Amino acid sequence: MSKQSQLELVARVKEMLGNAAGLKVRLQDLAATFGVSPSYLATVFKKAEQTTIHRYLVDLRLRRAASLLWGCDDLTTLALNLGFASQSHFSNAFRRWAGCPPGQYRARLRGFGVLYKGA
Repeated sequence: MSKQSQLELVARVKEMLGNAAGLKVRLQDLAATFGVSPSYLATVFKKAEQTTIHRYLVDLRLRRAASLLWGCDDLTTLALNLGFASQSHFSNAFRRWAGCPPGQYRARLRGFGVLYKGA
């Protein structure tokens, strides 16, 4: 597969992951969808993105969570809807990613929103 074809494959995988961020995604299923082997897909993706498919998907879910936290009062539902196994799993991943737990992150967002709305 040419370098261009590899980049196109990665772009298509990223698009698919973006559309399926809350679903369980298996490397074998992704590879089958694109007609390549799991090891080939993993290698091409890591080479192009400097991260694994799994890490990319988790980061995608966490970025989506951060954008939804402002209006979210139920962290458990948010976690499950984004494909995390539990609120605890989500909270631990979010804390590593953002440097604080999701509830604290949300409180900061809401605090900044109040300051912004009052300005």
